[in-house]
Amino acid sequence: MQDLSRRQPFFLLVFAVLLVLSAVGIHGFWERELSHLTGPAQWIWVTDELGALHPQGALFVATLHLDGPPPSALLKVCGDREYLVYVNGTPAACGWSRPGFRLDLYDVAHLLKQGDNVIAAEVRSPTPAGALLLALDVDGVGRNVLVSGPAFVARPRFSLAAHDPLDVAVPVEWGGPPRFPWGYPKPLSHPRTLDEVIVEDAVRAEPSAIRPLPDGGWEVSLPRPVFGYLWLEFKGEGLAFVATPDGEGPFDLRWMRGQAHFAVRIRGQSRWLEPEPRKFSKVYVFGVQRPVGAEVWPLSEEVSSTAPGVVPGSFGPVPRTRWTTQTHPE
Repeated sequence: MQDLSRRQPFFLLVFAVLLVLSAVGIHGFWERELSHLTGPAQWIWVTDELGALHPQGALFVATLHLDGPPPSALLKVCGDREYLVYVNGTPAACGWSRPGFRLDLYDVAHLLKQGDNVIAAEVRSPTPAGALLLALDVDGVGRNVLVSGPAFVARPRFSLAAHDPLDVAVPVEWGGPPRFPWGYPKPLSHPRTLDEVIVEDAVRAEPSAIRPLPDGGWEVSLPRPVFGYLWLEFKGEGLAFVATPDGEGPFDLRWMRGQAHFAVRIRGQSRWLEPEPRKFSKVYVFGVQRPVGAEVWPLSEEVSSTAPGVVPGSFGPVPRTRWTTQTHPE
């Protein structure tokens, strides 16, 4: 018994070493698996001052030169908490990252051209903490020919041009995956980009359909209920909160205020997209900035389960979690 007790620390040490080696092996395996998808891509952001809680937006822009239009090109993107990617000025991909984090996959070859191509990623978070992970494969050129990191610039005002006088180097690189709280984003394929799933004209709310509410805020009424993507237009700067109820009402305005989430915009940005497609009939906007326009891009039911911004679950699409500054970044 004494001999066994003397050996016990040795056994514990061996066990601890094996446990560490096992963890390192699993970590390395997952890192190789994800790098197979995103290569040297880094999580990038615009601030590391996370003390004061406030919504934060970011716009990252990069240019990629191609000798000709590619037969295929795979865009891989994850944004905390929401993102919208423009390819040569066209809204191509959108998504959100709660609950869990996903690496959304899109073929964007039809949006690329010979010469310089501009990739712009708008990212939004209800708190100062956020990030973008992006990588692009181009058939005939290579894997991960464009990745989030030094190839991108941060742009403090909204512009989809190739260059802007206010462009600066990306301020914060959180590092490559894995990284808390994002871990290893689970790949999720979307067979069509945002521009491809929209085949009908937008349904627009007339200016007369935007009416002020008694205790502040505005109600926006659409001509008819529409399933699709909501775009709101604002004339100037200012914080806004948006509530998008199901059904046609009537709705409890106090409840609407409690359900509203931030409509985070970059300075100078007039149009804002709700990245989760859903059925809209009325929209409620609260805050200091009055909306001056609204429209919904209709989405057909046949692609509604795989469209950008849709997350499939066990019992249908997973609804987007309401944003607050107190929501923990899972």
